[in-house]
Amino acid sequence: MRIRCCYIILLGVFFLVSSCAKEVTQDELIEAAVKLKIEQWRISQLNTCKGKAFMKAGNDVDSIMLMTSLDDKLDTIPKPLKPVKPFKPSFKEKPDSVIVDPIYKED
Repeated sequence: MRIRCCYIILLGVFFLVSSCAKEVTQDELIEAAVKLKIEQWRISQLNTCKGKAFMKAGNDVDSIMLMTSLDDKLDTIPKPLKPVKPFKPSFKEKPDSVIVDPIYKED
Protein backbone atom coordinates (compact mmCIF):
# COMPACT_ATOMS: atom_id res chain seq x y z
CA MET A 1 0.00 0.00 0.00
CA ARG A 2 2.83 2.28 0.84
CA ILE A 3 4.50 1.62 -2.52
CA ARG A 4 1.31 2.50 -4.38
CA CYS A 5 1.11 5.82 -2.57
CA CYS A 6 4.71 6.61 -3.54
CA TYR A 7 3.97 5.81 -7.18
CA ILE A 8 0.83 7.96 -7.14
CA ILE A 9 2.71 10.89 -5.57
CA LEU A 10 5.58 10.57 -8.09
CA LEU A 11 3.10 10.40 -10.97
CA GLY A 12 1.34 13.52 -9.70
CA VAL A 13 4.62 15.42 -9.38
CA PHE A 14 5.57 14.39 -12.93
CA PHE A 15 2.29 15.71 -14.34
CA LEU A 16 2.67 18.94 -12.37
CA VAL A 17 6.19 19.52 -13.68
CA SER A 18 5.27 18.68 -17.25
CA SER A 19 2.24 20.97 -17.19
CA CYS A 20 4.38 23.93 -16.10
CA ALA A 21 6.20 23.97 -19.44
CA LYS A 22 5.94 27.08 -21.60
CA GLU A 23 3.07 27.03 -24.08
CA VAL A 24 4.09 27.01 -27.73
CA THR A 25 1.95 29.00 -30.13
CA GLN A 26 1.13 28.04 -33.69
CA ASP A 27 3.27 30.91 -35.05
CA GLU A 28 6.33 29.66 -33.17
CA LEU A 29 5.85 26.15 -34.57
CA ILE A 30 5.52 27.53 -38.12
CA GLU A 31 8.59 29.73 -37.66
CA ALA A 32 10.65 26.78 -36.39
CA ALA A 33 9.52 24.62 -39.33
CA VAL A 34 10.39 27.38 -41.82
CA LYS A 35 13.86 27.80 -40.25
CA LEU A 36 14.42 24.05 -40.51
CA LYS A 37 13.39 24.00 -44.19
CA ILE A 38 15.59 27.00 -44.99
CA GLU A 39 18.57 25.33 -43.29
CA GLN A 40 17.99 22.10 -45.24
CA TRP A 41 17.72 24.06 -48.52
CA ARG A 42 20.93 25.99 -47.71
CA ILE A 43 22.82 22.75 -47.02
CA SER A 44 21.49 21.23 -50.25
CA GLN A 45 22.57 24.28 -52.29
CA LEU A 46 25.99 24.29 -50.62
CA ASN A 47 26.52 20.62 -51.53
CA THR A 48 25.44 21.30 -55.12
CA CYS A 49 27.86 24.22 -55.40
CA LYS A 50 30.69 22.11 -53.98
CA GLY A 51 29.99 19.39 -56.54
CA LYS A 52 30.04 21.88 -59.42
CA ALA A 53 33.25 23.46 -58.12
CA PHE A 54 34.96 20.07 -57.86
CA MET A 55 33.89 19.15 -61.40
CA LYS A 56 35.19 22.45 -62.82
CA ALA A 57 38.46 22.12 -60.89
CA GLY A 58 38.86 18.53 -62.11
CA ASN A 59 38.36 19.59 -65.73
CA ASP A 60 40.87 22.43 -65.32
CA VAL A 61 43.46 20.11 -63.78
CA ASP A 62 42.92 17.53 -66.52
CA SER A 63 43.47 20.12 -69.26
CA ILE A 64 46.60 21.49 -67.55
CA MET A 65 48.04 17.99 -67.18
CA LEU A 66 47.30 17.25 -70.83
CA MET A 67 49.04 20.44 -71.98
CA THR A 68 52.16 19.71 -69.91
CA SER A 69 52.28 16.07 -70.95
CA LEU A 70 52.29 16.99 -74.63
CA ASP A 71 55.37 19.16 -74.08
CA ASP A 72 57.23 16.87 -71.70
CA LYS A 73 56.63 13.53 -73.36
CA LEU A 74 55.87 11.75 -70.11
CA ASP A 75 56.63 8.36 -71.64
CA THR A 76 59.86 7.45 -69.86
CA ILE A 77 60.13 3.91 -71.18
CA PRO A 78 62.40 3.90 -74.24
CA LYS A 79 61.32 2.03 -77.32
CA PRO A 80 63.20 -1.21 -77.94
CA LEU A 81 65.75 -1.31 -80.74
CA LYS A 82 64.82 -2.84 -84.06
CA PRO A 83 65.89 -6.46 -84.29
CA VAL A 84 68.80 -7.32 -86.55
CA LYS A 85 67.81 -8.94 -89.82
CA PRO A 86 69.13 -12.45 -90.21
CA PHE A 87 71.53 -13.17 -93.08
CA LYS A 88 70.04 -14.44 -96.28
CA PRO A 89 70.72 -18.15 -96.63
CA SER A 90 72.76 -19.21 -99.62
CA PHE A 91 70.98 -21.67 -101.89
CA LYS A 92 72.81 -24.19 -104.02
CA GLU A 93 71.97 -23.93 -107.66
CA LYS A 94 71.04 -27.16 -109.33
CA PRO A 95 71.73 -27.69 -113.02
CA ASP A 96 68.72 -27.90 -115.26
CA SER A 97 67.80 -31.49 -115.83
CA VAL A 98 65.01 -30.71 -118.25
CA ILE A 99 65.96 -30.28 -121.90
CA VAL A 100 63.63 -28.07 -123.84
CA ASP A 101 63.27 -28.58 -127.55
CA PRO A 102 63.19 -25.43 -129.65
CA ILE A 103 59.79 -24.45 -130.96
CA TYR A 104 60.97 -23.49 -134.41
CA LYS A 105 63.48 -25.74 -136.05
CA GLU A 106 65.79 -24.35 -138.65
CA ASP A 107 66.33 -26.47 -141.73
